[in-house]
Amino acid sequence: MNTWQSVRSEVLERIRTREWAPGELIPTEQQLAVQLGCARATVNRALRELADSGIVERRRKVGTRVTSTPSRRTTLEMPVVRDEIEALGAEYDYRMTSYGQSKPTEAAMRALQVAASEDLILIKAQYLADGHPHCCEAIWLNPRSLPTITIEDVRNQPAHEWLARNVPLTRGRFSILAEGASGDCAHNLRVENGTPVLAVERINWSDVAPVSFSRQFYPPRHRLVSED
Repeated sequence: MNTWQSVRSEVLERIRTREWAPGELIPTEQQLAVQLGCARATVNRALRELADSGIVERRRKVGTRVTSTPSRRTTLEMPVVRDEIEALGAEYDYRMTSYGQSKPTEAAMRALQVAASEDLILIKAQYLADGHPHCCEAIWLNPRSLPTITIEDVRNQPAHEWLARNVPLTRGRFSILAEGASGDCAHNLRVENGTPVLAVERINWSDVAPVSFSRQFYPPRHRLVSED
């Protein structure tokens, strides 16, 4: 246990096996360092990574607690791009542009808490409204935490809709940012490289395990509306 990645994997395994249940305080950094035979700074880095992904919660003078989650029987209602397009009164169309195994990007590694050497499933897709680009998407799935998924499962339906039907999703987290379009994103949105676009990142959890990380890109002038 001489790297923070190995400590992170050990902590994740104890959470997944319910050695530490949701809502429960885990041992202190010093206690874990003694148990695992590593430096306290190594434990600190591992727990910071897990906290950034929402798997644990850290509070000063309280300690580190496994994030509480709803019962696995509770299914998260997940918004999908199909609903956005139909709400505009436009004709919806979905096109999968690529499917295959891929090593994770830095962002996918952090979101799904996996090592750089692990193989994930990467699906890229384009959404159209009345034949015009509405959104392009890249989604990374962790096959170790999901039922078997094949290319046929997502050829004619988005991965998010497959997840909603087949996985008891219990939590999701959004991040919204702006960045310049490039590569497949620019091509599928039919914009020049470097064009500012709206990016929405989403992590989905099933119980304590992060199972998917997606990045959706919308062309300039897109309006994102949320209602309570």
